[in-house]
Amino acid sequence: MEKSNISELALRTKIINTLPNANGQSVIYVMSRDQRITDNFGLAYAQDYALRHKLPLAVVFCFSPVKGRAREHVVFMIEGLREIETTLAKLAIPFIALFGPHDVVLRNIAHHTKPALMVTDYSPLRGTLRWQNVLSQTVPLCIVDSHNIVPPWLVSNKQEYSARTIRPKIYSHYNDFIHHHSTIKKHPYRWPGAVMNLKEVAENLTLYINQHTPNNTHSGFTAGETAAQQHLQHFIDTKLHGYAHSRNDPTKQHTSDLSPYLHFGQIGSVSVMNAVSAAVVANAALQNDADALQEELVIRKELADNYCNYNQDYTTLRGAPEWSRRTLQKHETDPRNYIYSLQELETANTHDLAWNAAQRQLTATGKMHGYMRMYWAKKVLEWSKSAQEAQQKLIYLNDFYSIDGGDPNGYVGILWSIAGLHDRPWGERPVYGTVRSMVYNGLKRKFDIEAYIQKYET
Repeated sequence: MEKSNISELALRTKIINTLPNANGQSVIYVMSRDQRITDNFGLAYAQDYALRHKLPLAVVFCFSPVKGRAREHVVFMIEGLREIETTLAKLAIPFIALFGPHDVVLRNIAHHTKPALMVTDYSPLRGTLRWQNVLSQTVPLCIVDSHNIVPPWLVSNKQEYSARTIRPKIYSHYNDFIHHHSTIKKHPYRWPGAVMNLKEVAENLTLYINQHTPNNTHSGFTAGETAAQQHLQHFIDTKLHGYAHSRNDPTKQHTSDLSPYLHFGQIGSVSVMNAVSAAVVANAALQNDADALQEELVIRKELADNYCNYNQDYTTLRGAPEWSRRTLQKHETDPRNYIYSLQELETANTHDLAWNAAQRQLTATGKMHGYMRMYWAKKVLEWSKSAQEAQQKLIYLNDFYSIDGGDPNGYVGILWSIAGLHDRPWGERPVYGTVRSMVYNGLKRKFDIEAYIQKYET
């Protein structure tokens, strides 16, 4: 690996501890958030360390018992990992699949393999931080950010107020990171131990999810790194032109639909934006469309990571701005015209045909158009006894049914919709207070809402 690449990797890396381990016998990369090989900077960092110390390298993936997710989403992840396992085999790097709580199984494998270093992916979410903290007490550990273009700890040292405040901070580093690339070479040092392959663990996991999780969705997405790259190219070839103008119209198929691949890390933001930039070089007329995608993929997505990184209350209203908590509390006793149970919402059994259509799109496909997602969430606030109740209903529905659920984007999107996160106070209304509201007539003014309703009527 060239020295310039090593220095680039260091910028993306956070050393959690430097526990001495002079007798380390291996290097382990714990794959979690970034499930790919191309431009996987954590894997590249691990291999560079292993090569410099002449140590064997393994990729470990831990499947924890799954709750609150639709079965197809887990299957999508497993299919993507099958491709990784096959590719790694050609590179003489074993893919070790484990099943159980992360902290338990990772400490166990560390005990048996005696790693000189463990490397894992950056994530701001509590579950990941918990097992990383446990692991760091006994194992030399570092985390590498392959998910964002600019690592959040370099963007800002605090929770940012809005897209307006984080945008210049991201762009001040953008050109230093957008050209980062990493490649993995065939590893010359053989892994000495036995390997539990994906097939064995996937069978156990599939049995578990079949027993505990119904399958209600069919996204139609093909999983894996190759499919992600093909999907990106199809978007650039057929949908990038007009994206800026048409992306907010749910009756048009003009969104990128990259979120499943980005969520599971089957493609990275660096790869996407470099491909889009190349398209703009070839056709300057795409610049406005590329700028619109960059706002969604870079600014909004990395704003969500910034929020969760510096505010661990992302699943409660304690994470909302003080002004919105006050106004929601003030209006908590406002009369509601409708109150719907979680079951009624889940089965799209409300009086609002547009809302029902959005919910049906979610449960049938694992996706909901982004513009309708805002309306969908705000109406649940209207139809719940409190904002706290609305938030918990929305988290359940989004995390279970959405193929990109359980993501900072989802938690931040819910808080934006019902509690004004990254927004400002608006005119005061019943129930909402000064949180921004949305109404059915607003949908009618923006696009053909009847066509959307008909599409997902049954």
